[in-house]
Amino acid sequence: MADENKLQLSDVDEKGGAGSPATSAFEPAVATGHVSGLKRRFPGFNLEVRQEESSFAATKSASNADFDPIPPSRRTWNMGAYVAYWMADAWAVSNWEVASSMIDVGLSWKMAIGACVLGNTIMGLVITINGRVGATLHTPFPVLARMPFGYYFSYFVVVSRCVLAIVWLGVQTTTGGQCMTVLLTAIWPSFANIPNHIPASEGISTAGMVGFLLYFLLQLPFLCIPYTKVQHFFAFKSVIAPIIFLAIFGDTLRRAGGTISNSTVITQGTTVHGSALAWAFFGNLNGVLGNYATLGLNIADFSRYANKPSAQNVQAIVIPVIFTIVGLLGIFTAAAAQTAYGQIIWNPIVIINLWMETGTHGGRAAAAFGAIGLIIVTLGINISANSISAANDLMSFCPKYINIRRGQLLAAVIGSWGFVPWKILESASRFLAFLGGYTIFLGPMTSILMTDYYIVRKGNVSVPDMYNFHGMYRYSPRYASNWRAVVAFFIGCIPPLPGFVNNIVVAGNPKSVTGVSLGGQHLFAIGYIYSFIAAGLFYWAFNRFFPHTESIMDHPETGEDVIAANDAKNVEARRASRAERRPSLAVQIFEV
Repeated sequence: MADENKLQLSDVDEKGGAGSPATSAFEPAVATGHVSGLKRRFPGFNLEVRQEESSFAATKSASNADFDPIPPSRRTWNMGAYVAYWMADAWAVSNWEVASSMIDVGLSWKMAIGACVLGNTIMGLVITINGRVGATLHTPFPVLARMPFGYYFSYFVVVSRCVLAIVWLGVQTTTGGQCMTVLLTAIWPSFANIPNHIPASEGISTAGMVGFLLYFLLQLPFLCIPYTKVQHFFAFKSVIAPIIFLAIFGDTLRRAGGTISNSTVITQGTTVHGSALAWAFFGNLNGVLGNYATLGLNIADFSRYANKPSAQNVQAIVIPVIFTIVGLLGIFTAAAAQTAYGQIIWNPIVIINLWMETGTHGGRAAAAFGAIGLIIVTLGINISANSISAANDLMSFCPKYINIRRGQLLAAVIGSWGFVPWKILESASRFLAFLGGYTIFLGPMTSILMTDYYIVRKGNVSVPDMYNFHGMYRYSPRYASNWRAVVAFFIGCIPPLPGFVNNIVVAGNPKSVTGVSLGGQHLFAIGYIYSFIAAGLFYWAFNRFFPHTESIMDHPETGEDVIAANDAKNVEARRASRAERRPSLAVQIFEV
């Protein structure tokens, strides 16, 4: 069988197709094409994106400069950058409110924080361990997915992640639009009285749509900040966001007389007991894990920018610490709000809105600054957790025409207007339940990727083959998929599926009955943990007893020497170009 595969690859080479890893790594770059009509009207624009000389792909249709392994000169993220990244990501409205649903189902606030600490600690370890793959190989998640899944099935994995990222990008844009509406109302109070011409069934008013549109336009330039420099924006947000959320907490606590002990959020203990309490805890633990299961899968999209593999190890500490602090402040602010405003308020945007009700200039100014801060918060979330991930995924389908910047802009348009996110937030409880329960699909994918790299291959992988469609990770000449990964994936996600369906139905109507057994519901309550462990174990077993010997190596092949040599030439060329044209400040900010 191995001889047949070698023969097949030789035939491809002779016909001028994709070469073997050794030859494709050293092939000269393919000249970038152009569209004559566009070039005449826009001399600086090219429909086809730039392809680095060090690309491992045999044709320009298979990769581009952003999709290739990150060269040494662009590995700009150090340990501080990853601290800033997670500081920017953690200070978000969704993380502030994370304990609200836990307390609603009967957990005490202490148990809710316990679930947050445990869940974020587990996810911090998953993200750090999986992130080391990207920090070592410097390739994006869609390329790494080809290693265990094969070419064709990896596209299913990438689509599964891409859709989720785009939807959440739209949802966060809606949240940013709400903050923009608060800002406009604080500056011009008459803005709140704009006549509404949009039906109530749409879930948004005319004023809300204006805020949404303005926020959408505002975020576009931020999405164009290149990945080599975006960590500076994360650092800026990591300073602004804590100030805003601490101000919201401090003012609410002041209005409550400096105490939170009178709130039922604090005084109320657990309202469920026995096995019901245990399963409520595990169900909410699963929710915490699911909150960042997406980044647990595709963290390589960010860890590949690390200046050294150990730079991203700090995530294992930062994630549980900062997310726990944000969750605690959310609980304490909601408790103080009960005394200050007469009701438990979890959403900080609502609290900022209440500052304007005094009618004073000071209240409006505070609301305006608070809204500006939350706008910065949502901008950071959309860049860090959604747009870059979606861009890498979209780029894998059409690297000839889509790079990270174009992918981010395309994802923003689709997520903000194609998925109608304001309606999702207003009425689609079942759709939100679907997004929350999607972890039963993400868990197996993450586990298989980690098991393949660390246990099955022990880090001995070939990066050039990941870019070679006829390389060793094709697995099957006909199906270009690894049956071991496919079967392990379905073993991981199918058993919790009935509980997943039940969760969606009940979310739409709590009185609905699906006939799913209590055991099926309980299995879904630990869906991420089960699917992660089951898929990983079965994938290891399949490779133990039915190994794919053609892809087993005794040493890693990263092509680092080729990448470094070409990077040195590219750096020198860029320096010469800048010396001649003296780029403007805008070019320096947005140039990769």
